[in-house]
Amino acid sequence: MRILYVTPAYKPAYRMGGPIATVAATAEALVRRGHAVTVATTNANLDVDIDVPLNQPVDVDGVTVWYFKRDEPLRKWLPFVSYLSQSMGFVYAADMKDGLRRLMAGSDVVHTQMPFVYPTYAAARMAFRLGKPLFYHQHGNYLASHLQRRSLKKRVYIDLFEKPVLRRATGLIALSEAERDAFRALAPATPCHVVPNGVAVPPPDAGASARVEARWGVPAGALVLLFLSRLEPWKGADELLQTFARVQSRHPELYLIMAGHDHCAAAERWRPVAERDGFARRLVFTGVLTGAEKEDVLHRADVFSLPSSGEGLSMAMLEAMAHGTALMLSPQCNFPAERFRAGIVVEKNAAAMAPALESLIADRARLRAMGEAGRALALREFSWDVVTDRLLDVYERAVRS
Repeated sequence: MRILYVTPAYKPAYRMGGPIATVAATAEALVRRGHAVTVATTNANLDVDIDVPLNQPVDVDGVTVWYFKRDEPLRKWLPFVSYLSQSMGFVYAADMKDGLRRLMAGSDVVHTQMPFVYPTYAAARMAFRLGKPLFYHQHGNYLASHLQRRSLKKRVYIDLFEKPVLRRATGLIALSEAERDAFRALAPATPCHVVPNGVAVPPPDAGASARVEARWGVPAGALVLLFLSRLEPWKGADELLQTFARVQSRHPELYLIMAGHDHCAAAERWRPVAERDGFARRLVFTGVLTGAEKEDVLHRADVFSLPSSGEGLSMAMLEAMAHGTALMLSPQCNFPAERFRAGIVVEKNAAAMAPALESLIADRARLRAMGEAGRALALREFSWDVVTDRLLDVYERAVRS
């Protein structure tokens, strides 16, 4: 099968967030199954551009990727406005339209990633014009918590541009039942398929602890609380930092690793507090982690916490489960960790999170049991073999019809 993915950004544009890694991993899984996957994307990486060849095919881990130059009109006319610091913008790429026409002509299926961006709009129009099956992925952006941010602009854009696409698409891809409900509110008649993110489930790595100690000074006997996401308000970075500050004096064995692009200057604001209160060496800001360093931190963590205001299906959460790490999530993560005995769900505020965290770290055997349950769940429901089978079934039914 010849599959065209259209996305506003592609690796190594990791500053754009979890969907970039998810889309790349999905494309690579399909290639491993023998399918030809082409990606049409831009060189955007939030408020910077990645240095990649433009307007030509590039092999990125077996996937053929065409990067087109992002050309944001506001950045041209208002260069002093750092409006992309918290938003990916419209990700307009003038050369993409012609590129899509060429690439789509030889494709069996078109799958767009992310709403509110030019690549999705342009790809949808081209797919309708050429009569190609179109699948549409929103990656949590239609959840109520997400629509509350810049709500007026989003509602207007949805009514004018997204709804016509949603209602003509061959199918909608939801990560969870919460996303399916969000889709139903906008396009109740369009078929919607729940296909979760996939995750690699690695074997345990006993050497990770020593490498984390050497790199960041976390002792082998410490308990590690991990945040692995963009550091910004809606992800709950400050709530977790406040929680750690409340409990750390009673638990000198507890370390907090904050891993991710720091959108809200959390390190700048919290390091003086940590110095003042004596826990600076136990609060680690790593910046964005990829590759072996990211794997080491995931292997080393005892508790993964994401006190987010809204998630479709967090990739970082799945990675934590795959590495055997217990979860502490907010209800808005839309994942029933307690039902699967993989962790706990607690409201997004330090007053609730602090006692919940202390109850978790008081019993290391319980933590290990939660981690084992999460890893078993990742193997059973979210491994790449399982997820790829589900996605291919959706594509193949569309091609046959």
